Amino acid sequence: MLIAKAWYESGSFWQFIITTLVAVAVGALASYATMRAAHPKRRLGYLTLTNAPLFIASHDQTGSLQVTHNGTSVSRPRVIELELYNSGRRDITAAQFHNGAPLKFDLGADVVGVLGVTSSPAGGVAPAVAVDSVSPKVIAISPSLLSRRQAVRATFLVDGPGEDVSCVQQPLIDVDVRSQAGAETPTLASQIAGVLVVLAFFGGLLGLLKIVEP
Repeated sequence: MLIAKAWYESGSFWQFIITTLVAVAVGALASYATMRAAHPKRRLGYLTLTNAPLFIASHDQTGSLQVTHNGTSVSRPRVIELELYNSGRRDITAAQFHNGAPLKFDLGADVVGVLGVTSSPAGGVAPAVAVDSVSPKVIAISPSLLSRRQAVRATFLVDGPGEDVSCVQQPLIDVDVRSQAGAETPTLASQIAGVLVVLAFFGGLLGLLKIVEP
């Protein structure tokens, strides 16, 4: 006597389910790629490259060294180097700074002076950088064109302890501004690779069902 198989034991049923899942995944991936191409995201990352004291402990305790900047004595001198990097696929324009407001960062210590501002690659325009008029710990970066893949590095002499640098004012429109310290953001290529691995798994399972199905 033959006993009819349950519907969930049918190889044809599972073949249909897997085929449907693969088709949905491919369609979703195509839609996602089309959307990203039509609306590329603007991103601006920032990273503290240097936050180091100029005195070693022995010098600080004995007072054997002194630092002054434009006649101002600095008791706990530190050098901070901050990098901004346009990691998106489009330029960030000055018009995207809402109402012309600057981008602001808290350096965690009183800013004695701006030692220098550079831009790479060659040809990029470095934005104006100044100490905020309200808080001596905050620096303001004026609206400026930040080209795709452009990196801006600003170096500061500060007076105070070593604290984390943080963004305290982000007026940029449609721009994702985030710290890059320890960040490992998945790239589009890695995301696509992950989807392809899943599709390959489903495809292999589909082939296996075709082989074992009576």
